[in-house]
Amino acid sequence: MWDSDDGSMIYVKKVDMETLDYYNKNARVYFDKTVATDFEKIRESFLSYVKDNAYILDFGCGSGRDAKIFKDLGYKVDAIDGSQELCRMATVYTGIKVKQMLFNEFHAKEIYDAVWACASILHLPYEEILNVMQNICDALKN
Repeated sequence: MWDSDDGSMIYVKKVDMETLDYYNKNARVYFDKTVATDFEKIRESFLSYVKDNAYILDFGCGSGRDAKIFKDLGYKVDAIDGSQELCRMATVYTGIKVKQMLFNEFHAKEIYDAVWACASILHLPYEEILNVMQNICDALKN
């Protein structure tokens, strides 16, 4: 169980806890291995659909690699991740306050122009995918 910001209890499946434990315990190694990974072609394809000065959410930012690049390109960027340790490292790396939250805790309405979720949603348990995808859609501006 985890306490949410409002004091209520959120139950997290064992598989989620194992994933978070892995990333928290191995945050430095993961950060070092992924921060320089070349996703330029994929990012360029994504950005070809995104207007200038758009507001982008990096959904599961890990090291913050892509959030930092989006920010450096002039986009307004928010970033979230489930791992407390990766959030701490990504905040330092990007200069963006990365919010620590589980994907099923994310609830925003019509805020973002685009959502970048590169290799992050694959960590969701099957039964949570549709709900989280709906929440992502709800977070997008019309």
